[in-house]
Amino acid sequence: KMANPDGQLMELRKIWDRAPHNALTDLIRFRSRWYCVFREGTDHRSPDGKIRILTSDNGDAWNTVALLTVPELDLRDPKLQITPEGLLMINACAAFSPGGSRRHQSMAWFSPDGREWTPPKEICDPNFWLWRVAWHKRICYGTAYSTVEPLRARLYSSTDGIRFNLVVDDLFVDDFPNEATLLFQEDDSAFCLIRRDAGKATAIL
Repeated sequence: KMANPDGQLMELRKIWDRAPHNALTDLIRFRSRWYCVFREGTDHRSPDGKIRILTSDNGDAWNTVALLTVPELDLRDPKLQITPEGLLMINACAAFSPGGSRRHQSMAWFSPDGREWTPPKEICDPNFWLWRVAWHKRICYGTAYSTVEPLRARLYSSTDGIRFNLVVDDLFVDDFPNEATLLFQEDDSAFCLIRRDAGKATAIL
């Protein structure tokens, strides 16, 4: 999808449709190439969710470079970042089959080239869904929301993108806070845009 400076849509092009369900995308520029990551599966909520990574040098022709899977887990909402060491990082969440004490587990993968990826690393606390992370001055920050009662959002930090420390246990945002994005300013202040899903979906900054 391309838009001009006025925000008008100029072009819409499909780059992948080979699974029954392809969604939850993210895009980044890494080492002079575009990388697109998304979940593919049988349906929007199905136990066979996988993470596919496509790459392109010009935005026209796209090729698969990796497919990340974890047996019996639904991998959801992958997000891309570049670490201070120059590695491509994916963080996502694994959904477990209903009935167990652990419903969700946030995970991370790392790659030097977008093709070869580490095994998944379990990050953050169980049943806390870490959304998009942001690196600032070599520290990785991210908000995570609980998927079991009590419902709340937390702030975490990490120096390596794997071992996350709890910074704020409860961000005190009402109405089921969940998906969030952090943006750091040059003066080290930060903005957090967070979605709320109690009743009609809203967002707060």
